[in-house]
Amino acid sequence: MGGFLKEYHRPVLLRETLEVLDLKPHLVVVDATFGFGGHGFEIAKRVDPGIVIGFEKDPETYRIVAESLPPITNIRLLNLGYERMDEGLLKVGILTVDRVLFDLGVSSFSIEGTGRGFTFRKEEPLDLRFNPNEGRPAYEFLNEATEREIAEVLRRYGEERKALQIAREIVKRRPVKTTTELAAIVDALYPPPWRRKAKARVWQALRIYVNNELENLRRGLALAIKHLKVGGILSVISFHSLEDRAVKSLKDFPFLKALTRKPIVPSEEEVEENPRSRSAKLRAYMKVAEVDVPSLLEDRRFANPFPPMRKERGRGRRRKRRRR
Repeated sequence: MGGFLKEYHRPVLLRETLEVLDLKPHLVVVDATFGFGGHGFEIAKRVDPGIVIGFEKDPETYRIVAESLPPITNIRLLNLGYERMDEGLLKVGILTVDRVLFDLGVSSFSIEGTGRGFTFRKEEPLDLRFNPNEGRPAYEFLNEATEREIAEVLRRYGEERKALQIAREIVKRRPVKTTTELAAIVDALYPPPWRRKAKARVWQALRIYVNNELENLRRGLALAIKHLKVGGILSVISFHSLEDRAVKSLKDFPFLKALTRKPIVPSEEEVEENPRSRSAKLRAYMKVAEVDVPSLLEDRRFANPFPPMRKERGRGRRRKRRRR
């Protein structure tokens, strides 16, 4: 592929991912987060004459990559999110696949090149949607939600300890429409050494909420398991604790066998060359039995990053002891 694609995507854990997927010619592989094809193009080389089915939600990324594909290729690229995997596989006429890869990182192009507010380092509209044709932008949520609703999003999805103070300031200063306006609110509540990480948590929380990322991930993982053949491999690269906890929870289900006892992380050399890889974790599973996906999605334990509330369990135990 051209230099433009390489410039905007440096695949994380590439060697390790290719190894854990155990690729061979003739395999059918889903790249559920194709992006600029950092993993997908390498997978396509190794499975040829098999095929790679790439899902890419961002219409701008999809357009750039689709226009760059050669006329004859073993890649089928779809402008769909992985939560619509059923629909996408039906379009290409395939019901079962051999491998599925999720790379849950946000591409450099999304951060730097879309102008949708994914970075707090420059002034842009605070949109944060991967597909600007779906849902509502982050600034609409911030300008319409209650203080309590904003605080809950920051606390739940960003694990932000000053969620209530930040929410209170947002409501006080509304309308908040740009990255610089939100960044100034966060900066005012933190000393300089802590500001960058605080803004990263706030941006993460809003991005997850606006794109419904965790629920879409649950559905995408369930559909991947549905379409994988028994003996097929699912691998997921996550970048923050909520994603990793959701993926880690898959080990508790009998239809999957963990192939990675602990998550695979980048080498020191990779982190030095690509600092954005430092938080990446790769987990992989083999499908060992069929599963009923509708029932799976009704099970709230499946791919749920939020553990049961300990206080509630403790209160229940104390009440039982008193009754005795």
